[in-house]
Amino acid sequence: MTAPNESPVQTGKGSADALAPLSLERVEESLSRHGYAFVEDEEHPEILRARFDDYRFQFMISGDEHGVLQTRGRWSHSVDVSRKVEMVKLCNEWNMNRIWPKVYVRRESEGLLGVYGELAADFRAGALDSQIDNGITCGLSTVIAFFHSLEERLGAELDDLDS
Repeated sequence: MTAPNESPVQTGKGSADALAPLSLERVEESLSRHGYAFVEDEEHPEILRARFDDYRFQFMISGDEHGVLQTRGRWSHSVDVSRKVEMVKLCNEWNMNRIWPKVYVRRESEGLLGVYGELAADFRAGALDSQIDNGITCGLSTVIAFFHSLEERLGAELDDLDS
């Protein structure tokens, strides 16, 4: 019998015994298994970079125990700082109506904002390859869904954003 927040320990294939520690090498293997192109960041060796649908993504391992996989994407448009309130409202609406990904606006220069989405997957107990694959797939698909939603909401205004 287990408590409500516990899961039973299973034996055999797919058990807790088969879990391996999360590492950037395992993330690289997962990206390669999917046929995704990526590059290592020379300045930040703990980050892998990739592009999906013209959006820049980073994959990194974080947390005190280096067991959290973070998938972070940046929207392909920059936004003038005068539109900060509007962009924050759009992000907050997304965050209130969905569990993930977390989306936010960040100042990148004196007059420009970037819009980001990220998903963190906790693998401190270790992970199967399939769990890492699913974490990456979920991060990519949900962040890209947010970016597409934002583009749909802004419509014709997109042409004015980067000018």
